[in-house]
Amino acid sequence: MKHSFYTSPKQLARTPACRPVLATRGFVFLELGLWISGIALIALYLASSFVLEHQRSQGLASFAQTRAAVIVEDDLTDDSAAMDPARMQPDPDQNGPGPVQTSSHPIAVLRLPDVGLEVPVYADLNELNLSRGAAWIDGTAAPNTTGNMAIAAHRDRHFRPLKDVRLGDLLELESLSGPRAFLVIRILIVDPEDVSVLDDSSVSMVTLVTCYPFYFVGTAPQRYIVQAIALDASAQATFFKPTLTAPASGETT
Repeated sequence: MKHSFYTSPKQLARTPACRPVLATRGFVFLELGLWISGIALIALYLASSFVLEHQRSQGLASFAQTRAAVIVEDDLTDDSAAMDPARMQPDPDQNGPGPVQTSSHPIAVLRLPDVGLEVPVYADLNELNLSRGAAWIDGTAAPNTTGNMAIAAHRDRHFRPLKDVRLGDLLELESLSGPRAFLVIRILIVDPEDVSVLDDSSVSMVTLVTCYPFYFVGTAPQRYIVQAIALDASAQATFFKPTLTAPASGETT
């Protein structure tokens, strides 16, 4: 019987001793592919987070510049109309710099010092604004005016700290007419269909809205609500009693 030093690939694959080697090599390639895909997804997430954080910082800086310009304008003209709340109404048709902001410029800055939250608030409720900051819910009160101003943002972005907010925490909303302090009086969980939390109010208040639970995978089924009333209006709102219907940790047990 003649023996050949050459063995074809088909013959090699049919050799019993080589089958485990080929199977192991296939698993190695599969594992390598999974590692590469995982690293690519992590890199994409980090890059996206970096960009959105940079845009948040840019939004804060943009608002600070506009706010400073309004202060200078008011000092130079001494025009009382410059502080008219009507100027704070978002106007999507308005272009260029000025007190009335377009969708690319924040209309306010929201701060919750106790949980380290500081975000620009934009006029348009869209995916970009919900990711790079927070967005004003159209149809609710304008910043620093009488009524209920509602603000929304993503639970996995800038509104995740809301899970740590407590009754009695301070909230600051700075609009182009200046800052105003609020006191957190309500923390509750509602169904998406329950829009009563957006009802208008006879006093100045802020309602923060985000999805719930905070660490839910997929489309979250409920909404997490934080409501705060203006400190200078609290005496007028004795009908508002502190309410806590959400778990202290912001998560279900």
